[in-house]
Amino acid sequence: MKTVLIDCDPGSDDALAILAALNSPDLDVVGLTTVGGNGTIDDVTRNALAILELVGRAEVPVWRGAGRPLVGEFRFGYDYHGEAGVGIRLEHPTGREQPEPAVDAIVRAALERPGELTLIALGPLTNLAQAIQLEPRLAEEAAEIIVMGGAVEAPGNITEHAEFNTYNDPAAAEVVFDSGVPVTLVGLDVTERVAVPREGEPWIEGDSASAALANRLLAAWFALHPGRGPYGLHDPLAVAAAIDPTLLSCRESRISVETRSGDRFGKTTARYGPGPVRAALEVDAARAVSLIASLIRG
Repeated sequence: MKTVLIDCDPGSDDALAILAALNSPDLDVVGLTTVGGNGTIDDVTRNALAILELVGRAEVPVWRGAGRPLVGEFRFGYDYHGEAGVGIRLEHPTGREQPEPAVDAIVRAALERPGELTLIALGPLTNLAQAIQLEPRLAEEAAEIIVMGGAVEAPGNITEHAEFNTYNDPAAAEVVFDSGVPVTLVGLDVTERVAVPREGEPWIEGDSASAALANRLLAAWFALHPGRGPYGLHDPLAVAAAIDPTLLSCRESRISVETRSGDRFGKTTARYGPGPVRAALEVDAARAVSLIASLIRG
């Protein structure tokens, strides 16, 4: 079983990824850390707590993280994800986040489990960059970081060149990619190919709490975007890759991120060859969708 900590900004696709991870017999989810991105830090932290309570997993701890990037401000994703970042009204959670800051929790979790902890990063990389800056030993003690972000050979989704997460904090992405921690980069090159079609409601079969929540999230997104579809399983693919790395075909590389203002701001560029980042360029999409759906179904 792989021990994972999920750094996230829920976000409807973050929510689906969290459900998949919680239901996986192959993952031990030791907690969630939150970062602004799809919504404000207040919204995404509340969403994380509410999701856990809805599916009976309130024992999983949540740590609040960065509400702004290393430089500047976040560009939130409400236009894409809808109300509060998830597009549906979630019950106000009764639980509270942990008092420890997310950065401290990330460092502690890695140092307590040397060589064992996989970090799954589903939002801007602000928390992870700050954790690496706070404790450089993280580069040696973390087993791996699986990053949903970037667009190496594919166009961006927030600008022509940049993917949403790296656009929101390119300086943090640079810190993470240069840290020496083994990184698997699950970017738009592969995530755009793993999707749920508009047709087929209910999209997730079964009567579990996680299936019901997933179908509510998908229905809300399709209603918000009547002219769009299918729904990209961006963040769930990162979780699926943690469970079954053979879903992806990757190339070893070094990744640079454009941090200067301009039309290429946030762009990820790969220099292929020996390096700490495995950039995913191909995916077994059918097998990935099947795995994600089976996990969410529970």
